[in-house]
Amino acid sequence: MLLLLAQSFAGVLVNEVYYDPDPESDGGNEWIELCNNGTESVDLTGWTIESGGGSFETSFTLGALTLAPGSYVVIGGTTGDLTGEFKPSNLQNGGSETDGVRILSADGTVIDTVLYDTDSNTNGLLDDLGTSTSLPAPDVSGGHSIARWNGSADCTDTDVSGVDFLDYEAPSPGAANPEPPVVDPEDTGDTGDTGTASTADCTSIADIRLNELLSNPAGSDDGLEWIELYNRGTAPVDVSGWIVRGATKSTGGNDVALPEGTIIEALGFLVVGAGGTVTDEVSLGNGTNGDGAYLVCGDYLVDSVVYGDSNGDNLFDDSGVIATSLAVVPGEDVSLARRLDGVDTDLSGDDWTESSSNTPGSANITPQCDATGGEGLKVNEVLYDSTEDDATYEFVELYNAGTSTINLEGFVVEAAKSSWATNATLEKGASLAPGEFYVVGGGDVDNQDYSASKLDLGNGTDGDGVRVLDCTGVVLDTVLYGGAEGDGLTGDGGATDVVDKVSAGTSIGRYADGEDSDQHTDWHPDASPTPGEANSDPGATEDPDDSGDPTGGDTGVDPIGCGTDPDRPDGAECNAGGPAGLPLHGLELAVAAIVLARRRKA
Repeated sequence: MLLLLAQSFAGVLVNEVYYDPDPESDGGNEWIELCNNGTESVDLTGWTIESGGGSFETSFTLGALTLAPGSYVVIGGTTGDLTGEFKPSNLQNGGSETDGVRILSADGTVIDTVLYDTDSNTNGLLDDLGTSTSLPAPDVSGGHSIARWNGSADCTDTDVSGVDFLDYEAPSPGAANPEPPVVDPEDTGDTGDTGTASTADCTSIADIRLNELLSNPAGSDDGLEWIELYNRGTAPVDVSGWIVRGATKSTGGNDVALPEGTIIEALGFLVVGAGGTVTDEVSLGNGTNGDGAYLVCGDYLVDSVVYGDSNGDNLFDDSGVIATSLAVVPGEDVSLARRLDGVDTDLSGDDWTESSSNTPGSANITPQCDATGGEGLKVNEVLYDSTEDDATYEFVELYNAGTSTINLEGFVVEAAKSSWATNATLEKGASLAPGEFYVVGGGDVDNQDYSASKLDLGNGTDGDGVRVLDCTGVVLDTVLYGGAEGDGLTGDGGATDVVDKVSAGTSIGRYADGEDSDQHTDWHPDASPTPGEANSDPGATEDPDDSGDPTGGDTGVDPIGCGTDPDRPDGAECNAGGPAGLPLHGLELAVAAIVLARRRKA
């Protein structure tokens, strides 16, 4: 019965909110419109509306009221279906921090939530996704409403207010929300912070995508950065008044308004910035703490890409939530480009990569994908905590345990502290023969094959990880390490097995190279890391008697004498020993070494 009740409530949504009347005062003039996109009537008797500033509190309890399918009711105001004032406090007006409204059924179940005002959600109001960090609906001027519109209809819901709601200059209480005109929030003749001209045509937003950008030109960036747009549709699109935006600290940023008469032909390209058709200077970040580029038409976020080693500045992606899928940080004078022109999954890490060649105004040239033999690729050794500068001495060593050469072009190395992030996308021409090693590391790592300028490995707190993916995004091999896994990371086959944390300067490595049972026992510490070379035998380096001396007191001198010792597990030639089988020290050890050398020469 409870399931049936929940299903019948599912169609009820907050569809429009008028929280800042003008010229009237707030008291008694604010209203909220509800809609029902379900197939059954819903009895709203006893339902409550809560408004939120510092926290949510009840401000209106509904009397006898039924909401039929496909219909609308207005709560509050002077002409609604249930008139009255929101008490004990009015709806919040935004302005300084995120505010909200939500509707609850008579049994106290939260049915729908709307958060609004793009300032910080410092009070931690939760949306229907259970998060306080998703994109809120815009803060609007007095006399405007916020109302649902998904591009073709109202009364639809993604649970992200910033995606679902737009700024409406002409509220429509009790009726379907119309397709919105471009909004001029300050009556200035344009759309304020977006710079969008009043003539912007947003009917073809599905056809235009960000396609390539250069964020870090050689030398000075000033005046040399550019962004390329692509029309993946079958007809020309007028993008006059659309906004191309570079974002660093926040989703708002450095805007270029495309001039009147700007057309992108079908399957055509438009470059904005250096050398482009639109020469206005664009300003892009270099990936520190997460940077991005956005394409905006009116109130619509058309497209975005977020790139960096992390998203410390909490930039939003196309879905209106803080981006967790990040494109790589491109190298100097290397563009960031879609793997395939115009192909968009809304996941920057999947869709974008370093280009093989910068191609402003023409088709992208990106690493070609050949995942053949990738199942033999293993993460083989990791130094995640150097005694020197981590950024230049950390490394990840890969090993080909298969029988055929692997084309590594487009393969990705990811690292995780609390979540996975791309640290390196391997370049055109990279390959790995059977039994060979490939080292991804900082600039001071020996035998380095790929210089990862911003390799960012976790030091093992709460469990961290490294993994390698093929060029199609399939995870090939994973190692988790450090303390007990507390961030929800999983390894191969869903395992949560964690390799013990090691001290600074010590690597973890497989022995023998490439041996993989998906267990932490595959891995051993090595106080003398071997990037690009075979891993050391752990039996020769571990501490057999827990004395703190990994040699177990063995000086390397055999007290028995010379020749081959049958009791040695490796059958190696022994060294000269001292009288009565005592170990040698100091000068005696040096003399013994000379004697041994002469005997070998003889």
